Amino acid sequence: MSSRVRRAGGKSTLRLTLAATVTPLASILGSGLLIIVPILERTLGALAMLGVLGILVIAWFVGSVIRHNVVALETAEANHTLDERTALINRIGDAVIVVAYVISVALYLRIMAQYIVGFFRSGGDPVVESIIAGAVVVLIVVIGAVRGFAGLDRLDRYSLATVLALTVVLVAALLTHDAGVVASGEFALPPIPEVDSWTTLLILGGTVITVQGFETVRFLGAQYDATIRVTASRYAQLAAAAIYVAFVIVATPAMGLGTASGADVTLLTITARAAPWLALPLVLSAVLSQFSAAIADVSAADGNLRGFGRWFSGSRPYLITGVLAIALTSTLPLLLLVSVASRAFAAYYAIEAVIAVRTSTGVWRKLGFGTVAALMATIAALAQPAA
Repeated sequence: MSSRVRRAGGKSTLRLTLAATVTPLASILGSGLLIIVPILERTLGALAMLGVLGILVIAWFVGSVIRHNVVALETAEANHTLDERTALINRIGDAVIVVAYVISVALYLRIMAQYIVGFFRSGGDPVVESIIAGAVVVLIVVIGAVRGFAGLDRLDRYSLATVLALTVVLVAALLTHDAGVVASGEFALPPIPEVDSWTTLLILGGTVITVQGFETVRFLGAQYDATIRVTASRYAQLAAAAIYVAFVIVATPAMGLGTASGADVTLLTITARAAPWLALPLVLSAVLSQFSAAIADVSAADGNLRGFGRWFSGSRPYLITGVLAIALTSTLPLLLLVSVASRAFAAYYAIEAVIAVRTSTGVWRKLGFGTVAALMATIAALAQPAA
């Protein structure tokens, strides 16, 4: 337990819990708030609400796996009762999640660059987007190498606060648009795309990345104790779920699917129809949310890499993450990055669920964790990128 947590008590514990919520919440919101609506639009259309609910329910069960392991693994390690096979599986999981975080950092910053370029140039420019994303990776790596977790955490808090404020503005504006459409008698939901159920499930499986982030609490042990981190993970998932549901509800009537506008590639086209003045707030939200999520995952990757040995000390974890993220963001297209990142996280969650089965008691708990393991393994193997 860190000295910071040992000094906490009463209201201080609550403040620490809220502070610990920043990293997972920033990661979850940055993971998919900007891309989930266009993906659900092309996959489910008017049924987008069902899609996001399904994704969030699955994410909650996966979050339960992570929260179980925070307590069970750390307790076993502290008591020297962790068996060798489980320890090996955990080590493999640690390696997989580093890869997943590197991919996610590349994805977040590529999304950020897409919105920046899209604001000035319709259709975007992949080369310029890659350059912008790479430059921001360098900025985050430099801050992390010089200031460490404290420097990144401070940036994360400011970014998250601004993103939450801008999200409220976006939801309110889209709600006003929807109310106006209803009042005019022109309210209509988008059509349901003609996509077979199996393909739809595989594409939705490829959106696991959109709700990733709750597991970052596993790698904040140097800052917060297990109880605080478990609670922070729950807070983050509940808050993010409420925001995702509200956002999909108000955005669905403004979708272009079934109209002359056609299916939307980004939220910029939706806001351009609903309220053109939203373009700038949306771009600002994109910049800050993706920046904040990238910071959260760089911090988590750093904490994880340091556990592999003394060589991973100083600025090396940040440099490793940065170099690999730049390589990915400059070579892979956005939707492929979404699918690859989802597969990587699904593989990690499958490993974590296997660990949960091995460290839990009771038939029903083991069956539940085993089901999560099977589902995540299937997604890791078969998930498809959105068209």
